[in-house]
Amino acid sequence: PYPYVFIDKINNNSFYNSEVFFINSKTKNIVVGKKDLPENFEVINNEIHITNEVSKFQNYFAKLNGEKQDFQKVYRAKYDQFEDKEKIPQEFWDDYMASEKTFSVKEDSLLLGFVKVNPNSFVALWKLVEKFDRNGYSESYNETYNHLSSEIKSKQTAETLRLAIKEASLFQVGKKFPHSKIKNVSNPNVEFSIPKAKYTLVDFWFSSCKPCLEQMPNYVELYAQYRAKGFEIVGVSTDQTQYKNNLISTIQKFKIPWNNYWDENGKQSSDWTITSFPTNYLLDEEGKILVKNISEKELTILLKEKLN
Repeated sequence: PYPYVFIDKINNNSFYNSEVFFINSKTKNIVVGKKDLPENFEVINNEIHITNEVSKFQNYFAKLNGEKQDFQKVYRAKYDQFEDKEKIPQEFWDDYMASEKTFSVKEDSLLLGFVKVNPNSFVALWKLVEKFDRNGYSESYNETYNHLSSEIKSKQTAETLRLAIKEASLFQVGKKFPHSKIKNVSNPNVEFSIPKAKYTLVDFWFSSCKPCLEQMPNYVELYAQYRAKGFEIVGVSTDQTQYKNNLISTIQKFKIPWNNYWDENGKQSSDWTITSFPTNYLLDEEGKILVKNISEKELTILLKEKLN
């Protein structure tokens, strides 16, 4: 079975996303939504086997999903209290992302536990695809894949996932950051390279990515403060070809002083299974990966402790 999501336009400014539902070649009837009660929007599948598998998976994650929904309600209320959405403190976003990361790790652990007991679950396979696509490589995802049944692994989807996990394993903590032939934005004769420094942050971004741009002023400040002490930044932009001028003007606007490389149309990043932005990797002086997606707060603390 393949997963789908139904999106319903309620009005000009509001959409409703259904939960993921599954359809296979035997599925005959799908009932989507209720015209009189849009808030009770649902998808009903008459394929009992699929329904039972989905219910088993949802029940296993019910407690954690409930906790996550409560957390999101609290943060939504805090967000709504800010009158100027353009001036929300970075600390708010750092705390939010830290909590999201905690939930994601818990979900990874539950997914592994579920697959150990239910190795033939097609629902778990697609959840693993979703998690990997969103977060990139994790040893947990590799272990979860290994516990899938031979029948599930024989599917084309699972084989594609296996190859992607293998490629992404280049980015394990402790591995040396891989080489690339992408070129410098301002000088196409200069190929991508990792500078000699005690710590190097490799930042994947693009010029219309709001979260990417929000962190730039802080990065510029950290760079000015710690560059002479052994801190470097390398930028990798994934802008589309038609947005090259916007990329250049963004670099100029923020007065970004470090080397920026252009991964045109995001081809290299896609090959590396980097699909979420911003994504960063902190490297040691040997170019080995220390941590993925270090927050600005964590980075500031680390540089203060190690380079002062």
